[in-house]
Amino acid sequence: MKILALVAALVLGALPAQAAVQTQLPVGVEPVAYDLTVTPDAKALSFKGQVRITLTTAKPTDRVVLNAADLTFDQASLDGAPAKVTTDPEAQTATFTLARPLPAGRHVLAVSYAGKINEGPAGLFHVDYDGGRMLMTQFEPADARRLLPLFDEPAKKAVFTVSAVVPAGQMALSNMPEIGSTPLAGGLKQVRFAPTPKMSSYLLFFGLGDLERISAEVDGTTVGVVMRKGDTENGRYALEAATKLLAYYNSYFGVKYPLPKLDLIGAPGEAAGAMENWGAILYTQSYIVVDPELSTAADRQTVFNVVAHEMAHQWFGDLVTMAWWDDLWLNEGFANWMAVKASDHFHPEWRPLLTAQADKDDALKLDSKASTHPVVQTINTVAQAEQAFDAITYQKGEAVIRMLEGYAGEAAWREGVAAYMAAHAYDNTASADLWAAIDKAAGKPISAIAHDFTLQPGVPLISLTSGPVPTLSQGRFGTDEASKAPLTWRVPVRAAPVSGLGSAIISGAAPQTMDGLVMPAVLNAGQTGYYRSLYDAKAFALVAGQMGRWEAADQIGLLDDGMALGLAGYAPVGNYLQLAAALPASADPLVWRRAAGGLAGLDGYFDAGSARDAYRAWVLARLAPVLDRVGFDAKAGEADNEAILRETLLTALIALDSPAVLAEARRRFEATGHDLSRLDAGARSWVLPGVAQGADSATFDTLRGLARASRDPLEKQQLYELLAGVRDAALAQQVLDLAITEEPPTNVGPRLIAGVASEHPDLAWRFTLANLPAISKGLDALRRNSFVPGIAGRSKDAARAEELLAFAAANIPADAQGDTKVAVARIRYGAEIKARRVPEISAWIAAQGR
Repeated sequence: MKILALVAALVLGALPAQAAVQTQLPVGVEPVAYDLTVTPDAKALSFKGQVRITLTTAKPTDRVVLNAADLTFDQASLDGAPAKVTTDPEAQTATFTLARPLPAGRHVLAVSYAGKINEGPAGLFHVDYDGGRMLMTQFEPADARRLLPLFDEPAKKAVFTVSAVVPAGQMALSNMPEIGSTPLAGGLKQVRFAPTPKMSSYLLFFGLGDLERISAEVDGTTVGVVMRKGDTENGRYALEAATKLLAYYNSYFGVKYPLPKLDLIGAPGEAAGAMENWGAILYTQSYIVVDPELSTAADRQTVFNVVAHEMAHQWFGDLVTMAWWDDLWLNEGFANWMAVKASDHFHPEWRPLLTAQADKDDALKLDSKASTHPVVQTINTVAQAEQAFDAITYQKGEAVIRMLEGYAGEAAWREGVAAYMAAHAYDNTASADLWAAIDKAAGKPISAIAHDFTLQPGVPLISLTSGPVPTLSQGRFGTDEASKAPLTWRVPVRAAPVSGLGSAIISGAAPQTMDGLVMPAVLNAGQTGYYRSLYDAKAFALVAGQMGRWEAADQIGLLDDGMALGLAGYAPVGNYLQLAAALPASADPLVWRRAAGGLAGLDGYFDAGSARDAYRAWVLARLAPVLDRVGFDAKAGEADNEAILRETLLTALIALDSPAVLAEARRRFEATGHDLSRLDAGARSWVLPGVAQGADSATFDTLRGLARASRDPLEKQQLYELLAGVRDAALAQQVLDLAITEEPPTNVGPRLIAGVASEHPDLAWRFTLANLPAISKGLDALRRNSFVPGIAGRSKDAARAEELLAFAAANIPADAQGDTKVAVARIRYGAEIKARRVPEISAWIAAQGR
């Protein structure tokens, strides 16, 4: 429906002041430039380094304190005078002390040292694949200190000049282009790279391997995709996406990309997602490879979106960087939002704004529990910074930006963003700097609304009460007592009635009218607002009765809110099922994708038995017309989203143990003669999961053999991860056992354990506790304190929460227990749903048969 009314819920109050820029290093010493030479030994998993650091001191001092971790020091000097080195492993610092003080001014610290090449993605690490070993770096938030001693804080920007001594036949990479190469004895060469612009330490990059590059020129910039030799054609799609995106971003931001080259670097195996190193973006292979035999329509959309996200960081994060990790959302929320905007610009047929509603719903779920935190959060330690990369930072940040853009107006928002970029290029900022630019461009109090949504946690609840005159009121949505503590927001609220027009100002919890509003009306029309919408019984009946008439975005919003409100007890959980039942089979593919996933997700709360059987029968009957619509095979000329719906629908039906789908998956697999090249990418996406889920011992061994034999890193990883979905507990134990061997690709083992936990939470939990040292070997610092809570969080047994708390108290530092709190809240809420909502669902299902 066309959006017909806009309501701004305004609550007056003082705005909290922005915090001062933080530092964990002594003040008064600042970096100017680093001249680094690194000599890696890939076989020995070690490296040597020499660095000359130009720095300034504000007053006389006899010492310089830098960040350093896992480094051993050979010698050091300050302005040529020997310096004593002492390290503090706990603080991750190295102190360089002179016999007499340095005067204020510019100085040079020269250091020779050594370090290790890590198993997991922290500092300089390796990824192994069939026939090769690739080295690369991952520094965010605070692991550059594992490659060199430095000022490892985002506000300590400096120029980096990198050179490397490497095997003559391999390609070395860094942020800037290579400017020279000198042959050395022993089959080595020294490669030199151009100096970087002034930038933060976590954006530095170094990589090495048997690599090759394909490239194109865009607006004077060389855009390249770098991958292992022989695989670059599978990066062609990403390269084409990047060339389009660079021109678009140059125009949108009003500031041209400032580096001479931009490489997109694909790493085999599991390399911790993607990282926006300036000029040298690192991607796990699944986020950059589009293989005609392996990649689906959904995979292509994912690659485009992730490339768009990381490229947006080249401005939001790299050119302009948050001053401290409190404002990490300035990087991640904006990159998420910009990626969707770019996808919508180039591929409106994908309807990325509909897909983004799932991201918002993930944020709303996390934000409605006691473990939530504000978007702008207090970060005091490295451990806290490592935990800041969550759905509040990314998805809530993205959703709040989208809401504010809608309120400010698209043109004014873009004008404000461009002004912010121009004013703060090569510098550091806080959220207030952005709001000031947007306020000026929009001529509206954007910052007032922004402060409510970024400086306090929680989810607003906008309630619609029917009657002769409908009224609206504001509360707070939460799933536990702590998350229900009263708060108020200035909430931009949109409402779309079937007919009529109304407007009002909501000023808190008191009911207020909306002049001219005629029922039925859907709240949060267009679903750009960050809040839950609650209807009284009469209003809900009217809205549900029009389910087929609402716009696709509003159908998804009604489903998401219906699920959340029902599971939390704000409304009957049957409301969600009623909405799903009222959804026509002809609805937008992305609406049905969301509905199918939600219905399959509810199944996970049921134990085996007659209640689950009845629920599954009801869901299968609802999904049958949709399966008839999409079928098992792609149709000539069908839209990508129709193909994506097929994949999601068949995957959901497999999770629901649909006899027809499981049988068809098995039939197609056997028809290949175990030659997987006979399955197209679309069929692989559901046939192989269906076969793996119900695998017996012989089939399991066949799939494992195919995984071992595959020479394609992406296919190998996919096949191993499929094994983790097996329903048979004995076979699941085999997956756990092989997860801590050298058999799976690098860093994939922890993913296998997490996969088993989804189907066998108790089995995976016991295995994790018994084998934690072996599991931790491949985990970087960011994941080490989150992995065990993540495994525990798959459980819906309240006792597991207590076990996790006991484990955390003994094993996880207090400042690193954020993920533990999230997992505990998730477990307890899951147990509550099982105890209270599953019987309610079963009663509703039974009532439909009467």
